[in-house]
Order: sequence, then C-alpha cells, then structure tokens
Amino acid sequence: MAEWKSLPIDGKLFTNIQESCLSKNGAALENAFANEGGGFTRFPGLDSFATLTGAAPTYLDEWRGDLIAVSNSRVWRVKETGAASDITGVPVSGSGRAIFAKTPNELLVAAGGPIVRLAGATTEILSEDAPLATHVGYLEGYTLAIEMATENMLHSAADNARSWDAADVFAADAKPDKLTALLVTPYRELLLAGPDSLEQFERLSTTSTIPFSRRWAVGEGVAFPYTLTFADNGIWLINDNREFVRASGQVSRPVSDDVGNSLQGLDDFTDAWACPVLIRGQKFVLLQIPNATNTEYGTKGLTLLFDYRQNRWATLFGWDANEAVPARWPGWSYMTLWGRHFVGGNGCIYELKNDEYQNAGLTQRVLIRTGHFDNFGQVRIDNLRCRFKRGLANSNSDRPVASLRVRRDNKTWTKWKRKDLGRNGETDQYIEFGGFGAADSFQLEIAMSDAAEFELIKCQAQLTTLGY
Repeated sequence: MAEWKSLPIDGKLFTNIQESCLSKNGAALENAFANEGGGFTRFPGLDSFATLTGAAPTYLDEWRGDLIAVSNSRVWRVKETGAASDITGVPVSGSGRAIFAKTPNELLVAAGGPIVRLAGATTEILSEDAPLATHVGYLEGYTLAIEMATENMLHSAADNARSWDAADVFAADAKPDKLTALLVTPYRELLLAGPDSLEQFERLSTTSTIPFSRRWAVGEGVAFPYTLTFADNGIWLINDNREFVRASGQVSRPVSDDVGNSLQGLDDFTDAWACPVLIRGQKFVLLQIPNATNTEYGTKGLTLLFDYRQNRWATLFGWDANEAVPARWPGWSYMTLWGRHFVGGNGCIYELKNDEYQNAGLTQRVLIRTGHFDNFGQVRIDNLRCRFKRGLANSNSDRPVASLRVRRDNKTWTKWKRKDLGRNGETDQYIEFGGFGAADSFQLEIAMSDAAEFELIKCQAQLTTLGY
C-alpha cells in the first residue's frame, strides 16, 4: 500500500565527495538559503540604484551620511535618492581593492597607491610623506598604513593624519613574511597579517613613546589579504591551505570543511574578498573568488554564502544572458546605510532588496539539488508533492512556475515537470508533480527562474514498496 514519506531535503550543502555518492547532504543550493524551519528561501535580488562611469569594480563606504563609491579610480558621493556626484580631486590609484578608514576629520582610501583623503568637497592626497599603501586604518588617534612589500607598518603623528615621520614605524615579526593586510576590529584591536602570520597589536598608554605593542599571534596566515574580515565576534580569512577560517583570540578553526573540495580546486584566487552580510534576519559571511573558474558551469566567479548560526553554506550566481548559464554574482562590495543594503557592481551601485527577484533585470535562478535518497529500499514513486508558499501572481498571465525533475538510480534526469504557484488568493500549499517510476535511489532537483518569491517548505513522496 502506498504511503506518503517526508523527504529529507534540508541536508547541508556538501561538495567533498562525488555527487553520485551523496545521500545525506545536499548537492547544490543556488541563490537560496536554508531557513530555520527546514525549508529554503530565495536570497534577495539586486535592483539598480546608481550609475557611475566605466565598468570597473565599485567599492563602497559611508561618510557623513552619504554613500561613498570608488570606481574606475573616481570617487563619488551618492545621496539617498541615488543621485551620484563625482567628487574626485585626486583619483584613487593602485591595482588593489579600495580599503577605507575613518578618522575624526576625514575618510581615507588606499588601493596600492598614495592614500587619498576626503574631508571637504573633493578628494586630495593625504600626505606626501605617507607611504604607498594597499591598506589604511585608524586607531585611537593614529592613522596606520602598511609599507608595501615590507614587514613594516607606518603610523602618523598622534591626532594628525597628515603628519608622517619616517621614524614612526614598527615591524610585525612573528614570522619573516611581508605584511599584506591590516584590519582594525570594532573592539579597537589592530590586526596585521601576511601570508604566514597574523598578529594582534594593542594601544599602549598615552605616556609611552611606542604607541603599539604586539599582544599575541594566531597560528594562521592570510593567503589572500582581502578575505580578512570581522563578523560574529571573530575574524575570518582564507589560509594557505585554502581553508576559510574563523579565529577568536589565538584559537582558529576552519569552517569550510563542507565545501573544502570546492575551494581547494579553484584555479585563481586573485582579488578574493569576504564581508559580513546581515539581511532578512539572517547572518552570513559572503566569500567571493571572482576570477576563479567555477566547477559547476565553467564560468568565471564563485560566490559562497556562509550562515554562521546554522553552520551551512550556499552559493550565489548571476546570469550570462548570451550563453543562458549562471555566471559570477555581480557584486564587488557590500555596505549598509539608511537601513538599506547596497552592493557595488561594475561601474554602478545596486540595492539588495528582499522583494527583488532578479539581479538588475537579469535572471536570478534558484536551484536546489538533493543527494540520492536510498533509505526507502526499492520503491515506486506514485506521486511527489512539494509545499510552497503560493498565491504569488495577480493575473493569469504572470503566474510564476516551479520546476522539478528526478534522477533514478543515478541515471539520466527525467524531463522537467512545471507547476505554477497560483494567483493571488490561491493559498492551498501543496503542489503535486505526479509519479516518477521505480528505483532503489532517487535524487530531486527543484528550480525557479521567474521573478517572484520562492519559499519551499517540504517535499513528500507517495511510495509503494517493491522489493527489500
């Protein structure tokens, strides 16, 4: 006699073994995340907010109530309406990512060239005596900068970011490597990092002639400097084993074990970066390796999303309209301001919105692929149903469609079965997809490309036992 069985679709994304051998975990989770109810929710989409010039990556920060953007070496002040003004007096030069720091008097930007200062209407050079720097920071009166290609960190005079003395320098020397990253945490801790080292320094008393002293070192290096970030009362980074690591104090642990094979197999970590993203009541760390060739589609870019409360991973993708395949998620930076969420794109700024279901007019495809369910014995699937949030369309012509297909015994996929999610007012929750034949194991793939809300709560199969 056939009976309904719940399918464990909520397994964690796990890429460390071959998909054909995967049973208890998920094989793919794209543009969605696992919610606390055991289902899946679509990740917010990107809406166009401001257009700048060129097509270079855009990096974001805030200064005195305005959004500040650096793109194509130009600096822009962006109002809440999206109106953007070019305020470049001196361009931001260098081949690196724009790194920002605030002092009481100015916003500073470094990208591998001279440090640029914004204090008035336009940008200017901070100081002719300041070093060329990829990173700049500020801590209790001192402006800090890494001297490129050395172990040295230079600092300004106290309470004067424009005054630099060549003697005001100290070395991070836990290991003999060059400094490549600097981070000042919200707890006013100064972190200096190289490929083989990571050290915390603390501010000494104001009476000391030496402003900083090393407090401790972590047993990790930062292999890719822009992945060093702060979230959840800890620091995050990619080490030289290509593990994504969380460190608190001197204790560090990898958090990327579930997707370690995906990271270690990438071909190019150039410009990899990470940042915290808090949206839809969820707390994530976003990790992007923008120049890597992803193994899923062979396109450039892999963006990973780590839910550190649930210890779960997901992936984000954009869309290549010419090839009709997923491609790099189009963000290069993230910033919150005015209670809103902004993402730097190529020569533009997007707004990340809960009620936006495309990426700046391009497809944002949700895809969920399970492992192979083999715990029911030899069975026939007489019917398969999914519980979705329904009633999403206001007319007959724009009903969003969910698609589902099955792979039996790791053979070819069945054809997609497509079911609409109903007009506004159609609130019955289950959609039935019919039978899918007999197998010892079966795998599900569920997708949605339409620009509409997507909430998948559960899946059930009506099974008839055939053999053991």
